[in-house]
Amino acid sequence: MDESSLRILLTLGGMIASVAAAFAVVRQSVKTLTETLADVEVRLRRLDSKIDRLETKSGTVEQRLNILATMSSPDALERRNRELGGVLARLLHVERQAEKLAALHNGKHPKISGT
Repeated sequence: MDESSLRILLTLGGMIASVAAAFAVVRQSVKTLTETLADVEVRLRRLDSKIDRLETKSGTVEQRLNILATMSSPDALERRNRELGGVLARLLHVERQAEKLAALHNGKHPKISGT
């Protein structure tokens, strides 16, 4: 073999070694990126679950707040106060009637003739 053939073979061998080394580096990089991507996917799924739970809790709190706001609205309070006023008026009437009945009876039983 002459010297130029030897140089070509050495150059070709060096190029093959470089390509093989580059392939190994790329393969390792792809493996690392794949693992990192899997880790990121797991974290995203966890975050998605947390967000779902928080949205559910937020919806529940919003619903409860709306109920409390409805219960405390001026219209509802006015209606409730009117009803309470009616109940108090009826109670006062019943108390007066009870007092009249108690005054009629006076705690004594009159004697009835013929018994």
